[in-house]
Amino acid sequence: MKKIIFPVVLILWSCGGQLSKEERAKLHEGMATQDIRRVTDAELQEAAIALGTAIMRDVERVDKYLLKKNAIDSLAAARGVVIYSLQPDAATLKDIEHQLVEAYMEGANTGMARDNLQSIGTDSLLFTRPLFRLHPDGSQEFTHAVGIRMAKRTVIFSMPQP
Repeated sequence: MKKIIFPVVLILWSCGGQLSKEERAKLHEGMATQDIRRVTDAELQEAAIALGTAIMRDVERVDKYLLKKNAIDSLAAARGVVIYSLQPDAATLKDIEHQLVEAYMEGANTGMARDNLQSIGTDSLLFTRPLFRLHPDGSQEFTHAVGIRMAKRTVIFSMPQP
């Protein structure tokens, strides 16, 4: 806390206490990001699903098959997340990703596959959405899932301020 107070006091003192409205707003915004907030797991999951859904809307507008790599990478950088494809035959899938792909493949037959949120390590979340190919007979086939890996910090900053 002392590390934060000293630079703020130094800035105010060097300005002679004459901050413009814009500078004052930036100062308050910076101080707000330093606040400690208590977030429950339920609130974090709800916010992560909302953020993942919003990002998926943007992904679907750009390219839901993730073929336009530059556009997807730009979107991911702007949102502070990693967006990638989970292919059934990919050898680089992590254990949790492989389990999700298997569940989506089984869920394609029953029509029960939907968005999913998983915790990855201690500081990341993985939001996934399956994509299917519809056949003329009405059946569907799992093609791939879109994965959005986001830091818990990113999710917390996306939450509205109390």
